[in-house]
Amino acid sequence: MSKPDNPPAPPPTTTAPPPPPTLPQTMRAFVYNYKAPSGLELTTRPTPTKTSSPGMFGSGKCIVKIHAFGVNPVDAKYIIGDKLPETWMEWSARRVHGHTPGFDFSGTVVVAPSSSPYKVGDEVFGLAADPSKIMTQYQKGSFAEYAAPPLDQIALKPSNLTHVEAAALPLVGTTAVQAFQEHYLSPGQRVLIIGASGGVGHVATQVASRLGAIVVGVCSGSNADFVVSCGASAVLDYRQGDIFECIKTEATTNGKFDLVLDCVNSADSRDSAASYRLRILQMKDDVMNKSPSSNKHNYVVLGGQTKEWMQAGLKRFTRINAFAKDFELFWIKMPGSAPALNVIKDLCETKRMKPKVERSLAFTEDNARTIFESLRGRRTVGKAVIKVVE
Repeated sequence: MSKPDNPPAPPPTTTAPPPPPTLPQTMRAFVYNYKAPSGLELTTRPTPTKTSSPGMFGSGKCIVKIHAFGVNPVDAKYIIGDKLPETWMEWSARRVHGHTPGFDFSGTVVVAPSSSPYKVGDEVFGLAADPSKIMTQYQKGSFAEYAAPPLDQIALKPSNLTHVEAAALPLVGTTAVQAFQEHYLSPGQRVLIIGASGGVGHVATQVASRLGAIVVGVCSGSNADFVVSCGASAVLDYRQGDIFECIKTEATTNGKFDLVLDCVNSADSRDSAASYRLRILQMKDDVMNKSPSSNKHNYVVLGGQTKEWMQAGLKRFTRINAFAKDFELFWIKMPGSAPALNVIKDLCETKRMKPKVERSLAFTEDNARTIFESLRGRRTVGKAVIKVVE
């Protein structure tokens, strides 16, 4: 009797892609309302559904379920208020009426186009919107249950951070990384960071030190240990004696600074009263390094007068640097920020970088308004985050 034929092998098993989620038609979202307390209200908005960007150079988008979003001073100043005179703050509030605030977020991808490097279920963090478009379209920011961030403004979430921690990083981390890259910070260089315990400052201290720079921080003595824990080799207390003499002594004793990152300078009269920029530039020959390895615009601020924001915009969009020698206002570039976000991810996972979250509160109207008022009163050390998913 002939041997029976072997039965055919079963077809290889494949895992079917998950079905597209059924998104709710509406979601809870904050909007600016100049008539509401603190200029903010919680309301209902349509859930985003489009994953394509209009225009020739649109990078495409994905839909993300927000787990947490960070709150920044720029959000509390109505996005554009920090770039205009203080007396224009009410105009700024009216100009962004109806916009959804927020840039920072961390969440889970729920819809991704086929061309996307991300898939449904990926945990991502990033920047939900581009403020340069605010004059031509409504901002749909991260203060919501869902967002549609551009694909070139997100990255996989650092695996060792919670969503709350990751949501505190995108804006401040990207600002620090881009500013240091643009000014050619290299290992061994000395950096003075003014406002080293603040939202940008404490992350900038961590980024610079982990990139091999020697960081000296300026903050109050009560935050000195915290700034040292972020990576500063020395801390100067602005409340003890003449801070400018302290800076000069530090430069004379241990070496001039290749870069000064001023996280305090702004159009706010409370900042201009400190006069860091004016005083340090007056004694720049004693404090700032002028060697060929140093960038010629090496006093860098992150806020300033309207004219300076216009100069920063000119540089951002045309690469023409109209700032005087030794000085520059740096403006973050959100489109194409994914590489900076990936640097942040790597520093978190391999160099133990971690933001200080001073408070994380539930997704309520009162909590968001409380954070806005705290930021306006400058009573926040580190970052404040709203938890959308508990």
